[in-house]
Amino acid sequence: MGFLKFLFIAILVLWVVRLVAARLLPWLLRRFATKMQEQAYREFQSQHQRQAGNPREHQRKTEGKINIEYIPPQPTNQRGSRQAGEFVDFEEMK
Repeated sequence: MGFLKFLFIAILVLWVVRLVAARLLPWLLRRFATKMQEQAYREFQSQHQRQAGNPREHQRKTEGKINIEYIPPQPTNQRGSRQAGEFVDFEEMK
């Protein structure tokens, strides 16, 4: 009798969960997709406004021409034992 009662309750709970998920899950996914679309649209608008405010980026670049705007500083080249580290003399023992 206890097993049948457990089985009935388990089936009832799973059925209710399925009904709730069938109604709730599409609504949640639709809401998530709408929020992501709105966020992408806002980012697009802000990027477009930044480009419109900066006429240098708005100019068309000629094809095949490369323009380097930033070159990172190069470290100074050290030579000799300062770069290699500390050397230790050793003798081989047999």
